[in-house]
Amino acid sequence: MKFSTRTLYGLKAVLALAGRFGEGSLAVSQIARQESISTPYLEQILNALKKNGLVKSVRGPQGGYVLDRKPSEVTLEDLFCALEGKKFFSAVASPPAVSTSTETTIAGFIFWRKFESLLQEGLSRVTLKELLDEARRLKKTKSTSLQTTFHI
Repeated sequence: MKFSTRTLYGLKAVLALAGRFGEGSLAVSQIARQESISTPYLEQILNALKKNGLVKSVRGPQGGYVLDRKPSEVTLEDLFCALEGKKFFSAVASPPAVSTSTETTIAGFIFWRKFESLLQEGLSRVTLKELLDEARRLKKTKSTSLQTTFHI
């Protein structure tokens, strides 16, 4: 499954902020440099996240951005919806006409509806804190490989 660069970079940015939660703000330039994201593009992403209540900006010499909620309160669903909108979970625009459609078409529609539901359900259960905790555990074990099976 492929996600937009907006979503991938947004995830990197909020994880950077979540990793410093309670320690003060991060400047856009710091996040951009740390995560190899263009500063103007990152500003657009952070503005969308701010508009959706996931981050807030801090003014002044030590200004930048902070996560607006605890990392344990921000789910991946929150992030994806903030960056992609609710349309993210609707791959199929409208149901087929049952009376004139083939069983295959109807079954395909049912598949996509179930897939969307499972994806949304899975993303709603994973928080930024969980991702960071797992990353810290993996880093502590000094694994030479991140070839791990993850279950959502």
